[in-house]
Amino acid sequence: MDNKNKARFIESMTNIGAIMLLLGAVTYITKWDSAPYYYLVGSLMFAAGQFSDRYTGTDPIMKRLRFQQVLGACFLLVTGFLMFSDGLHMRLLENPAMGGKLNHFLLTVTRRNNWIVTLSIGALFELYSAFRMDHISKKQD
Repeated sequence: MDNKNKARFIESMTNIGAIMLLLGAVTYITKWDSAPYYYLVGSLMFAAGQFSDRYTGTDPIMKRLRFQQVLGACFLLVTGFLMFSDGLHMRLLENPAMGGKLNHFLLTVTRRNNWIVTLSIGALFELYSAFRMDHISKKQD
C-alpha cells in the first residue's frame, strides 16, 4: 500500500471511529445495552488512527500538539473501559471478600459517571490540538 492510500485508509478509519465513538457516547445516556460496545470499538479505531499518524517535522509546538492528540486518544480509550464499570461497581458492593481500603478505592474509581470526566478531558485535548494544529499549518504555508 503506497503512502497516499495508507493516509486515506487511516483518515477514513479515524472518521468512522469518531462517528461510532459519538454514537456510543450519546446513546449510553439512554441505557442502550450496546452503547458501550459501539463506543469502545469507535475509540479503538479512533485511537489507532491517532497513533499511526506521525509528525516528522521539527517544530516543538507541533510536537507538543501531537502529544496532546495522542494523550486525548488515551483518555477516550479509558472512557470506553469506564463505561463497562457500572456492572463492576455493583459486583464490588456485593463482594464481602474485598478489603476496606481497596473496596473504597475501587468503588470510587468505578462510580457510575466517572466516564464523563475522562471523555471531557479527552475531547478537550483533541479539540484544542486539532484547531491549533490547523492554525499553525495555515500560518506556515
